[in-house]
Amino acid sequence: MRLISILFMAVLVFAGELKISSQKFFYDSKKLVSVFEGDVNAKKDKDTIIADVLKVYFNKQRKPLKIEAIGNVKFTIAMDKNSTYKGRCQHLFYNIKTGDVLLIGNAFIKKIETNESISGEKIKINRLTKDVEVIGNSKKPVNIIIKVD
Repeated sequence: MRLISILFMAVLVFAGELKISSQKFFYDSKKLVSVFEGDVNAKKDKDTIIADVLKVYFNKQRKPLKIEAIGNVKFTIAMDKNSTYKGRCQHLFYNIKTGDVLLIGNAFIKKIETNESISGEKIKINRLTKDVEVIGNSKKPVNIIIKVD
């Protein structure tokens, strides 16, 4: 019965239902983390994350704190009713409480509605405030495409 409740907590990441499919699942009760490996596909409402590995971290009350996606990460994020973003990176961190999304490693994100895009080594977006910070490096500078009417 405990395993069923742990699996249930792993899919209820925050308001609504997060559905995760993978080839392998592991829950570490000491570290309070669920690990999904192999062809991971996580979906909640209009948000989707595809990755090689997905980790969901919990607090002692088994409430989800953050999500980490590792390897060949592709995602779709609906920021609000009028803004949907698609992108890719090698490593994605999402802090549920603060709304911070950190994309690392050849990060790219495009707003579907306008075709505007941002790329860099690191992109930090806050889902609550909609603030964005982009960091490049000497080999790959920050690139931004903005629609101008």
